[in-house]
Amino acid sequence: MVRTGVLIGLVLLSLLSSGQSAEVDQNTLAKITEVFQTRYQPSGETDSGGGVQYAVAINVPADQCGDTFSQNFLSQDDSNTVKQELTANHLYQGQHMVAATPKGVSSTSKIHSERALLMCAGFNQAVTPVQNLLNKDRGGCVVFYTYNSPCLEYCLNQTKDENERNRETKQRERAEKKGKPVNVAPAVAKCILNSLSMLSNHNGPKAFVFSQVYRNDINNPELAAALKKVAEQVPLYKCTTNSCVKCLNNNEIVNQCLS
Repeated sequence: MVRTGVLIGLVLLSLLSSGQSAEVDQNTLAKITEVFQTRYQPSGETDSGGGVQYAVAINVPADQCGDTFSQNFLSQDDSNTVKQELTANHLYQGQHMVAATPKGVSSTSKIHSERALLMCAGFNQAVTPVQNLLNKDRGGCVVFYTYNSPCLEYCLNQTKDENERNRETKQRERAEKKGKPVNVAPAVAKCILNSLSMLSNHNGPKAFVFSQVYRNDINNPELAAALKKVAEQVPLYKCTTNSCVKCLNNNEIVNQCLS
């Protein structure tokens, strides 16, 4: 007969070997969202009157994402310092947190906040801010939070990235055939989907959270399929300061996460 302790150990070993891990407690996740919004949300409004877009990733000891919540949560990341950095559009990198707001103006040069954390800013950057954060505690609890859901136009658009790579390749080939100097603007990847593998491969509890659907994507028929690609890699939630909804249920994105 297998003893209870041995059985639990076997189950945990099976979860780790299969790449699965415990999920973040949903009540605690709502409180974590409240911390982000009350302590760290940058000041200001968008042209539409909504709050400023920002993204945050944290890696804290795994027990802090259980069914109890400490009032000292993220106490090492001073709220005024983080807000000042984000309001100035600087990348914040702390002991347990990284955070960013969008940078740039034009659609071609703008770096969205999710991309700033999940992807390298340039060829000379070897490790992304999130990967650097994950390396500090490979079994810690990781929550990636974005105020608005990732946009369909760039953040979740793999086709646009592929078109950009094809454009660069064709322009280089034309220049080389003509014997001209190759002076082609490099393709810049903006879709975050491939970068989510660093979260899905993380051993500790993890969650990808947003608080509201990006205004340009409300009622877009492509939103459900795009969010499903996120949820298939990382547990996806829509959270307010009071409650969270898990977005993937029975292999479908629930309606609460689409509006």
